[in-house]
Order: sequence, then C-alpha cells, then structure tokens
Amino acid sequence: MKHAALAAFILLGACATAPAGGGGNARLGALAGSEWMMLNETRSSAPPTIAFTQDRASGYAGCNRWFASAGVTDQAIDFGDVGTTRMMCSPPSMAAERAFVTTLNDTRGYRIENGELVLYDIGGADLARFRRTN
Repeated sequence: MKHAALAAFILLGACATAPAGGGGNARLGALAGSEWMMLNETRSSAPPTIAFTQDRASGYAGCNRWFASAGVTDQAIDFGDVGTTRMMCSPPSMAAERAFVTTLNDTRGYRIENGELVLYDIGGADLARFRRTN
C-alpha cells in the first residue's frame, strides 16, 4: 500500500511540474517583462499597448484595458480569449479598440525587426508594429 501511495504522489508531482504548452499556455520567453506601444494608430487619444508577463499579455486597447493568456512557440504567438473592461469612449477610440482586438485575435506570429515588435497573421502579412517602452 505504501508503494502505491508513493507512486501516486510521484505521478501527481510530475504532472504539476510539467511545462505548460500550446493554446496560449506556453511561456512567453524573451517577450516576458517587455512592454510595447503600437505605432501609427491615430484614431484614439493614446495608442494601444501590450505588456507581457510569463504567460499573459495585457495593456490598453484604445479605450479600455485588455487582458489575455498568451504563449509563444518559436516565432508563433497565440493570444487566448481577449477580455476588456467596458467603458464607452468616443467613436474613433472605440473603432481603434475594435481594430486592435481584431489584430490580437488574428495574430499567429511575431518577429523583432529593427527593434520593433511586428505581429503578423497566418499568411505572414504584417498586422501591427510596436515600439518597446521599457
């Protein structure tokens, strides 16, 4: 009986320490701890931002704050379901926010190019560029 309990304990411990992977659960590696501001967004009073932690991303979307799980594998990036706070802003700011959330949902990859974070879609087309702020 002791051996069975010990085996179960070891298996549970192995599951708890297994690395997360896929579906927005993979660690963000080199992006973790970085903060970025979107370039060329003129519809809102302040441009959208992204701040990465180990397995999450959040920031300002053009009107509201946003948040999502996030994960990377090589150059692929996955933002989980994007949530936002629910304030109303001017129509241009709301349009900028909708466009930004769509960009996050359509993002499938990223690259760092000339010090800028570039998000791109499944076909490799650039969706947005960001300048690092920290």
